[in-house]
Amino acid sequence: MKINNLLCVLAVAATLGTGCVSTQKYKDMQTARDHFRAEYENLRTTGQENEELTVKLRQAEAQLVQAKNALEQQKSELNIMRNYNEQLAAQFEVAAKENAKLLSQYSADKTAYEAQVAASYEEMRRKQRQLEGLEGAIGTQNSNLETMRADLMTREQRVAELERLVSEKQAQMDALRTSLNTALRGFNASDLSVEERNGKIYVSMSQNLLFKSGSDKVEPKGVEALGKLAKALNDNPDIEIIVEGHTDNAGGVEYNWNLSTDRALSVVRTLSLSGVMPHRMTASGRGMHHPAVPNDSEANKAKNRRTEIILSPNLDKILSLTK
Repeated sequence: MKINNLLCVLAVAATLGTGCVSTQKYKDMQTARDHFRAEYENLRTTGQENEELTVKLRQAEAQLVQAKNALEQQKSELNIMRNYNEQLAAQFEVAAKENAKLLSQYSADKTAYEAQVAASYEEMRRKQRQLEGLEGAIGTQNSNLETMRADLMTREQRVAELERLVSEKQAQMDALRTSLNTALRGFNASDLSVEERNGKIYVSMSQNLLFKSGSDKVEPKGVEALGKLAKALNDNPDIEIIVEGHTDNAGGVEYNWNLSTDRALSVVRTLSLSGVMPHRMTASGRGMHHPAVPNDSEANKAKNRRTEIILSPNLDKILSLTK
């Protein structure tokens, strides 16, 4: 507005001064006018620019307001985010503490579990060693059992063989006893008896049958009895023969011992003359030390004056099985 007024004043002044001013002044005035016009144009341009700048300024102010509003909004959102972040931080701290607690518990549980696993493994190894020991013991026991079974079978076989041999020997002794009873039939029972004791057969012949009192020479009727006995013995070559001489207690010990021995030898000699092999026979004198009955009467003393021929089976095979 001020610029327009100034231009008007200048225009009036130029009009008024046209007739009275010099050419030079006029030119100066034109020059000034042009200058002012140029300034005017510049000012108008500047004004337009100023208006444009004002518009831009207003736009910038509006943008600034928007930016401020946006900044406030961002601040508000930042505060919200800061609060949320603080909440998250608090939750994280709680979670971290809980996690630390869980980690500590996990570490303790892990240590306890590892110790339990180690103990279980050691227990398993111990049981495995026990199992291996048991397997070894069972193997040894099985081996021993097999050995025992084999040994038992061998023993059973030996027992069966023993039973067979014993049965055979018993049958042999039964047959021998029958044969002796048959062969020696007809002799007085007080002079000759046959009995079985402890698996052996005892043929007991009295002094009256075999000898005269105080003599060791076999009488004829004794030779007859021994001959019949020899026949039965020759029919059983596996029978072992022991001839024992016995006396009563009359006389001294040495006398009775010598007499009993001499009589046993005489019986062995007589049997050998009847065909009994000498290696089968053993002679021994018992004197008065093994009386059949007490020497308290003449009848009992007569019973004690005897010769016993003890017959037993050859037990070599049986004894070999018992070793």
